[in-house]
Amino acid sequence: MEYKEPFGVKLDFESGIIENAKKLVRKLSDMKGYYVDEEAYEKLLKEDPIIYEVYAVEQEEKDGDLNFATTVLYPGKVGSEFFMTKGHYHSKADRAEVYFALKGKGGMLLQTPEGEARWIPMEPGTIVYVPPYWAHRTINTGDEPFIFLALYPADAGHDYGTIKEKGFSKIVVEENGEVVVKDNPKWTE
Repeated sequence: MEYKEPFGVKLDFESGIIENAKKLVRKLSDMKGYYVDEEAYEKLLKEDPIIYEVYAVEQEEKDGDLNFATTVLYPGKVGSEFFMTKGHYHSKADRAEVYFALKGKGGMLLQTPEGEARWIPMEPGTIVYVPPYWAHRTINTGDEPFIFLALYPADAGHDYGTIKEKGFSKIVVEENGEVVVKDNPKWTE
């Protein structure tokens, strides 16, 4: 049997960067259709801010192996809706995931394929277990970068298409200085 070589990498807790990781940058222009307030989206699009960056250490897509990544989700809003990640189901829907908040403030919005949703607030030290079959999206509700670490099976894959098409049943907005989770008027079952 040939064994895979163990390795270690450094994570900078302040910046969220994992050394030698693959970097992915998502700008507002990559998020068309994800925010409810299309007028506010178009207005902010002129600046096209970076919404989030991902630093991923990925293995071959084989059963039994693990990937890990950090995400740096920047503060901001489109209208009253907080900056968020695209959100996804796993391509292999029976795969779970674990998130660990490192810095900043935010939360995770989760939902079943039928649209049953949960909101879990996150701050440094919060660990969120994402069960199989649940879509998940992280949202920055603070005023500094929200940084978290994710661990997931290497063969889980990402199904972004279902979320792009249907959205989440809930949105997370700021109303009167408070974080409010409310029904998404664009939600389609």
